Amino acid sequence: MIQSKLGNTYDKTTIIANDSITHNTLKQLYTGKECNDCKAKPANWATLKRGVFICINCAQTLRADSDNKVKSCMGTYLWCPDELEKMREKNQK
Repeated sequence: MIQSKLGNTYDKTTIIANDSITHNTLKQLYTGKECNDCKAKPANWATLKRGVFICINCAQTLRADSDNKVKSCMGTYLWCPDELEKMREKNQK
């Protein structure tokens, strides 16, 4: 089992099996976006608390505050369905 940064629990095997699909969806959502905080590009990190994409510099700043739930969108982290849905509902093109 794996717990998402939003607090829900999922089967890790399923999350791993869907990883490439999840990251392709994330890439579609963040491509062309600028950082919500400083307007830099690329914005390929996410803050799940707000459901917005941010740049790596802003991610490093926000990471110090664990309440922000910062996560990379570039394939280094497993994403759970609730996390992807949060980003999808806030950033659907």
